[in-house]
Amino acid sequence: MRPAAVRLTLVLLGSACGGDREPPASDDASASTGTTTAPASTSSAPDLGAAQESSDSGWPLPTDDDLLQCVHTCEFPADCCPPNTAGQCPSPAFPYNFMCLEGLCVAPPCTSDDACTGAGEACRVIRGASRCVTPCDGDDAPCTAIAAEQTCAGVADDQTLFCMAHCTSAGVFCGNEICDEATGECVCTSVGMCQVTEDCV
Repeated sequence: MRPAAVRLTLVLLGSACGGDREPPASDDASASTGTTTAPASTSSAPDLGAAQESSDSGWPLPTDDDLLQCVHTCEFPADCCPPNTAGQCPSPAFPYNFMCLEGLCVAPPCTSDDACTGAGEACRVIRGASRCVTPCDGDDAPCTAIAAEQTCAGVADDQTLFCMAHCTSAGVFCGNEICDEATGECVCTSVGMCQVTEDCV
């Protein structure tokens, strides 16, 4: 079974925040003058309806790439919170603003390096989703300082390197899943390879 931190990262799972759609056409006077009136908002929470229709703002569902992985299922965002985060998670603020979309837990994307809370972490796009990782320059030292099984083996979408527990590394176990050596991720081929609270997607 991969470490909890790695499993949490795999929950990359969501869709775009609401509010990025153009307002519907209107026949009233405001349309003829080229002005629009924004609807009143009573909540800072994302529009889940809009979120499920688009994945252009960093919230891809875990089904948005070709890898099948065990992903936590949910009914509510609270079902996605890591252990020992009661009172902190869920939250409207990163890193605990999880979403539950289409029955799958979606980890929030980072928006900048400043959003990352770990020492030396930076926000990188990995397999289409932005997340906080520790950059490395081909040197394993900053990685093994995090955990013995971490090496400078991760490759972000911009081809920069980051620390990860590659599934071929000593001390990393995929449990019932199998190791995809190309990405270093533990992957599944059926839901039977996942825990009872997970789906293979």
